[in-house]
Amino acid sequence: METFTNDIYSIYTLINNNDESKTFMHIKTISKQYLAYYVYRIITKYLNIVEMGSSSSEINEFMSYLRIPKEHNRLLNYPLAGKLTNDDKILDMIILRGIDILKNTDKYIKSMPTDTSSYDDLYDFFKQKELTVIIQDLIDLQTLIPGLSVPEIRPNYLDNSNLL
Repeated sequence: METFTNDIYSIYTLINNNDESKTFMHIKTISKQYLAYYVYRIITKYLNIVEMGSSSSEINEFMSYLRIPKEHNRLLNYPLAGKLTNDDKILDMIILRGIDILKNTDKYIKSMPTDTSSYDDLYDFFKQKELTVIIQDLIDLQTLIPGLSVPEIRPNYLDNSNLL
């Protein structure tokens, strides 16, 4: 899993080093949105295991950055098409918090004194995800879900109680 999180972080750094001054589109923001969505889908796929390695408050914070309502069942994927923020800082927080959650889960599993063979499915999944496969997954996501971005007129908020 460490290789996977390092690859995700490498992609994140590559996106941040992209110079947007020469383009008329916000490629950096769009790329961050798909990377954030990718990390979110992996966390929800293995949420039962992730919840053991991370605190509930960390996962709630991660979900609030994604604007997922508290009432939503976290075991099910929330449809984020047309709802993912355009704010670079929030996207950074989503990606980095997701990487931290995955690293904490890995540390938790490795620290267990008992047999960890029940987590073989998780580790097999991450072994399949080499850097080229991750990049291809991101390209496929962009093809399958063309509109992750929220309209510009929707305000950014992280807490439903702040709404009127």
